[in-house]
Amino acid sequence: MASLNKAIRKEFFNSILPVFGQPKASVPIWNEGQKMFICDQYESVNGNRYYKGVRFCDKIVVVEKLGMYHSWTYIDSIEIYAFNEKRLELVQKRDYDKVHRSDEFVRNETKGLLCDYLCATMKLNKCNFPKEEVEIEAKTIVDSCYESFLDGRYNTQLMQILPQLK
Repeated sequence: MASLNKAIRKEFFNSILPVFGQPKASVPIWNEGQKMFICDQYESVNGNRYYKGVRFCDKIVVVEKLGMYHSWTYIDSIEIYAFNEKRLELVQKRDYDKVHRSDEFVRNETKGLLCDYLCATMKLNKCNFPKEEVEIEAKTIVDSCYESFLDGRYNTQLMQILPQLK
């Protein structure tokens, strides 16, 4: 039984870290430094790298589209998705042109986009809450998207979201 477990472990590790020349299993890559999953990586003919960064909590999914040109990382867009049962709906999107990416910039932009969405939805539903409460709620939601996947308290049910993103 021990040799079977060892063989299964070896097969698993070889599928995610294969020997040169063999295909890699298609699994999202967790980037602990940026607290997001890296998806859809590719390199352009000019040598620039592009990828999507995905972070989420139980209320929203935030998708960053990024480009790496030489030694700079630029943000191309931020998209916020909300859940409609098990389906994702795009609720906010902002495109950028030649804007350097920083964590603070992305957090502030995401919070602002979420505040705009919440305020517009409140207006449509004829609700009125103080702007400060909306900003606090938006900040709380955005901050929950920055929890570490490696933390033992991370809600493993959220892993059901990843297949939805493909």
